[in-house]
Amino acid sequence: MKKLKIFPKMFIQIFSVLSIIVLLIHISIYLIFPKTYLDTREAEINKTANEISYSLEGKNINDIKRATELYSKNSDIKVFVSSEKKDNEVEVSNDLNINLDSPNNSLIIEERRITLNDGHQLYLKFISTADMLQDAKNLSLGFLPYSLSISLLLSAVVSLIYSRSIKNNIDEIKSVTDQMIQLDKNACLVHTSDDEVGELKEQINELYFTLLKSIDDIELKNKEIIELEKLKYDFLKGASHELKTPLASLKIILENMIYNVGKYKNRDVYLEQCVDIVDGLSNNISQILSIYSIDHLKNDEEDVIIQEVLKEVLDKYELLAQQKNILVNNKIGSEHIYIGRNAFNVILSNLISNAVKYTNNCGIIDIGMDEDCFYIKNSYIESQVELNKDTSHGLGLYIVCNLLNNYQIDYEIIQNQNTYLFKIYKKDSQL
Repeated sequence: MKKLKIFPKMFIQIFSVLSIIVLLIHISIYLIFPKTYLDTREAEINKTANEISYSLEGKNINDIKRATELYSKNSDIKVFVSSEKKDNEVEVSNDLNINLDSPNNSLIIEERRITLNDGHQLYLKFISTADMLQDAKNLSLGFLPYSLSISLLLSAVVSLIYSRSIKNNIDEIKSVTDQMIQLDKNACLVHTSDDEVGELKEQINELYFTLLKSIDDIELKNKEIIELEKLKYDFLKGASHELKTPLASLKIILENMIYNVGKYKNRDVYLEQCVDIVDGLSNNISQILSIYSIDHLKNDEEDVIIQEVLKEVLDKYELLAQQKNILVNNKIGSEHIYIGRNAFNVILSNLISNAVKYTNNCGIIDIGMDEDCFYIKNSYIESQVELNKDTSHGLGLYIVCNLLNNYQIDYEIIQNQNTYLFKIYKKDSQL
C-alpha cells in the first residue's frame, strides 16, 4: 500500500477524530433527549394547569365546564371537572388520543382545586397522554440529521484548514532547507508565531547561521593556510640561494686545498674560513627551521616591557660586540609594546644579530624610541657588505617581516650610505 503524504494523512486523522466526537455527541442527545423531553412536557402541563385554574377561579360551574371542554377540544391536554377529590383515580372519556398498542405510553396528571362563585369547591384534572418516547425520538430525528450533517461539514472544514496550515509550514521548511543545502546565505525561515512551529523555525535559522559562520571561519583558515604555504614556498625558494652560495664557496676552497693550488696551500688560514662558512650555514639552517613556528606566533599579544626582552638579547651578543669594539647605545626606558613575547624575542634576536654582524669595527648601534616607533639603527661601511643582495641578512629579515605582518604591525627599513635603520611603528596606541 502506498504511503500517504502528510496532508491527506493528517486530514483523515483529524476528520476521523472530529467525526467520532460528533457522532458520540449526537448519539448521547438521541438517548438523553426523551427523558429531557418528558421533564419539559411535565413542566409545560404544570404551568398550563396553574394558568387555567387561576383564570377559572370564582366562576360558576357551567362557565367552567364550557371553558374546559373548549380547551380540551383544541389542545392535546385534556381538562376534566370533578366535584370531589379521588386519589389515584380519575374518570376520563374516550377522546384522550392514546395509542393502546404502544408500550411507551406516558400519562401526566395535574390536579388543581378552585372555588366556585357560590363558595363550593371544584377539582380540575389536567391530563396529557401520548407516546412520549416516540414523540421525543421523532423530534430528535427531525433535527439530528441536519445537525449531524452540519457538524460533519464543519469537521471537514476544520480538518482541511488545520491540515493545510501544517502542510504549508512543512512545505516552507522543506523549501527553505533546500536553499540552505545550496548554502544560499539569504535563506531564512519566517516565523510569526511563538508556538512550537515558530520555535522550530527559529532553531533551524540559528543552526544554519551557525553553520554559515563555521564555513566562513574554515574558508578564512584555509586562505591563511594557503597564504602561509605560499610564504613558506617563497621563503625556501629564496633560502636555497643562501645555502647554495656558501656551499659552493666551501667546495671550491676545499678542492683547492686538496690540490695545493696557489694561496690555498696555506691550509690553516683557509680552514678557519671553512669553519666560518660552516657556522654561517648552521645559522641559516636554524633560521630556516624556525620559520615553521612563525604561524603559531600570533593571537598571543600582551603588553611587553621592551627593556626586559632587549636586555636578554643584548647579553647574548655582548661578546661579539666587544670583539668589534661596537658601541651599543640602549636608550630604552620603561616603554611597552603590544605583541607576543616570544615573537618579540625572535624579532630582536634577528635585528640585533644583523646589526652586530654588519656594523663596522668601532661602529655604533642605537636602540631607542621616538614619537611613534621603536627603532634599531647601526652604522656600516658600504664597501664591506652589499646589503642589497640576498646573501647578506635576508633570512633574518624575512622572519622579522613575517612576524610583524602576522601581528599586523607596520614597519619601515631605511638604508642610507653609512646607516641602516629598522623602525617598528605603534599599534593601537601601544608602545
